Amino acid sequence: MKVVYTAPNRAHHYRYASSLNKANFLLAFVSGFPRLSPRAKLIELKQKLYRADILQTIYLLSLKMRASKKMSDNLAYLAKIEQDFACKKFLKEADVFVFYNGNGLSSCNYANKIGKITVVEVVNSHVEYQEDLLREEHESLNLPWEPFHTKDKERRIKEYDEADYILLPSEFVKQSFLAKGFQEEKLLKVPYGFTIPVQKGSSHIKDDTTFNVLYVGSVSVRKGIRYLIEAFKMLEIPNKKLIIVGPIAQISGIEDIDFTDDIEFIGVLKGADLEKEYQLADVFCLPTIEDGYGLVLGEALSYGLPLITTTNSGGLDLISEGIEGFIVPIRDSLAIYEKLKLLSSNSELLIKMKLAALEKTASMNGWEASGNILCEQLEAVYLKHTKSWKK
Repeated sequence: MKVVYTAPNRAHHYRYASSLNKANFLLAFVSGFPRLSPRAKLIELKQKLYRADILQTIYLLSLKMRASKKMSDNLAYLAKIEQDFACKKFLKEADVFVFYNGNGLSSCNYANKIGKITVVEVVNSHVEYQEDLLREEHESLNLPWEPFHTKDKERRIKEYDEADYILLPSEFVKQSFLAKGFQEEKLLKVPYGFTIPVQKGSSHIKDDTTFNVLYVGSVSVRKGIRYLIEAFKMLEIPNKKLIIVGPIAQISGIEDIDFTDDIEFIGVLKGADLEKEYQLADVFCLPTIEDGYGLVLGEALSYGLPLITTTNSGGLDLISEGIEGFIVPIRDSLAIYEKLKLLSSNSELLIKMKLAALEKTASMNGWEASGNILCEQLEAVYLKHTKSWKK
């Protein structure tokens, strides 16, 4: 089986390309990740890595230069088309074409015509489903709402229909497509992995008299951070602290909230600094309104942190309710508060859940397991189609 894979950024895509290559499935990986970045190298792919990154680089520069949203959105749209057309020359030799949603409509149609298997990769819920969620959230907070880029949205929806399969990361995303009428047989679920800490035990001294809640992610409307802050403010215990790690969006959804001294905004952290915050925390909370699969959930769990997250985060694929954490509804500060209160008042339960988190991640194999599942899923559909062709 020979696979052509394309994606606009690094994220988990480099890991997927490496897994496909390790299994001897990869024919070509067409990447939009800027070649000028110090993180752009992917040595193990040798001659199989191809760049289609000119417009993606310009798009990223437009964000840094704070160009208008309209200009940046249009550049992002054109960058996807650049990657799309860069894939066509590899498809005659391929058996399977896997492409990031928005990046492969023309090549997908061509691949279909010449009898190749096509798989569109989505990282979030169905584009109309997520747009409805975010519109509702903005309107409920009396915040300005701007619809998704019209042409990009139309392109994504066409790809859903044209592709033979849809590759998705979580049960939440799967349910959004089922709700839109897609058949389950078309949906391939591969939950994301996580980076296993080099040192799982804490190298920092944790003050057991404090109760530390950690959030890592952008401070934005989409991430539902206001519901965690509201829940934390309801928590009437001494020596509590909420640590918020991540960039603050221009419209964050927390503009109207009064902050207390026990809520600390750290900004963006990486490496050892971020690891320290994981090690000093007691609980991790991701109150997101819409996340295909919150990668930070796996990271937090691997540090032995019980999770409190929403039904719309991918958490359903990672933890068992009440064992390694809790799943709560979106937009529910009271539900988050109740779980925080339970864990802060019951040290025995907190310790039990921390141990369960470590045991869960010890039984998993991080990103390697995710890559193996991807290869198994693609090989299964390839064999299925091969048998059909022989008949």
